[in-house]
Amino acid sequence: MAESGVPPLPGGLLAATAWAVLLVLAVVVLKALAFLFVPLAVALLCCYGLALPLEFLQRLRVPTALRSVAVVLGVVAACYLLGRLVQANVVELEARLPRFEATFWQYAALLLDRLDISREQAAQAAAAFMEKFKHADLQPLGGVVRQVGGSFFAFLGNIFWVLLFLVFILAERESLARRLARGLGEEQAVAWLATAARINGAVRHYLELKILLSLATGGLFAIALLLFGVPFALLWGVLAFLLNFIPNLGSVIATLPPVAVALFQSGSLAETLLVAAVLVGIQMVVGNVVEPRLMGRGLNLSPLVVLLALLFWGWLWGLVGMLIAVPLTAAIKIACEQFEATRPAAILMSSD
Repeated sequence: MAESGVPPLPGGLLAATAWAVLLVLAVVVLKALAFLFVPLAVALLCCYGLALPLEFLQRLRVPTALRSVAVVLGVVAACYLLGRLVQANVVELEARLPRFEATFWQYAALLLDRLDISREQAAQAAAAFMEKFKHADLQPLGGVVRQVGGSFFAFLGNIFWVLLFLVFILAERESLARRLARGLGEEQAVAWLATAARINGAVRHYLELKILLSLATGGLFAIALLLFGVPFALLWGVLAFLLNFIPNLGSVIATLPPVAVALFQSGSLAETLLVAAVLVGIQMVVGNVVEPRLMGRGLNLSPLVVLLALLFWGWLWGLVGMLIAVPLTAAIKIACEQFEATRPAAILMSSD
């Protein structure tokens, strides 16, 4: 009697199925343990960004432990001072929100009268629009501002894990190569270290330049807004610095709030348009002139891959995921280039 069994899957299909299952499991784990993986990923990227001060201290022959402690203390001091300043701006912005809202409805009434729409109808449309975001766990602006400005010590608690991971990663940074050579053998260790060096070089080059360019963007934003007398210039500068890590979309989001505040504050459309033109000009010069000249080909990621990476990491880890999406995706692409089985995926991710 012949056996009636299910025919075996072809080798390629079986391998693809196995990879798909592994990817789904990895996504589930990353989502479930986000409270650990998010600070770990941020700490890893901070290590790349802190390479310059670490190497500077190394050239001064500062001992390894003392270098790590000095850099971490510098990060803590910078976060503390910046956090205090930003919190003060956020609290003041929260206090002014009712006045800004009243001004907004004054301007909206002029437009609604032209369109023959009542304020009640506009309010219902706005409420229906915000209802769409409830399933995405988003909140109106006032709720977000209150959450950010609520407790500075809660902010310190959120970065505690980042600093903890950062300390241990910096402590293991220089001895890892020696231990890897002893554990895998000299020949295999050379291959792994070459792959790690390529990933480190590409991600570090991107992050160092991106941090400098983002600092320049945020600084120019704050200076321009101070010259125009726009309130909360420091807050908008910090926002521009952070959102500059999100390609294309970040620059648009960073420009809208200060332009709106400028309109509510001055009431002059001409001055508001001038503020918007200056901010857009800063973004255009830094993003389209300076950045391509300094970065060259950059991370060689397809624009579609960048967009999908922003959507995926944003869904997985929220705003922090969007901020670190590009360097994380670039590291994955470079790692895929090193292995024959995953090289086709790396080719599909590239912009060439």
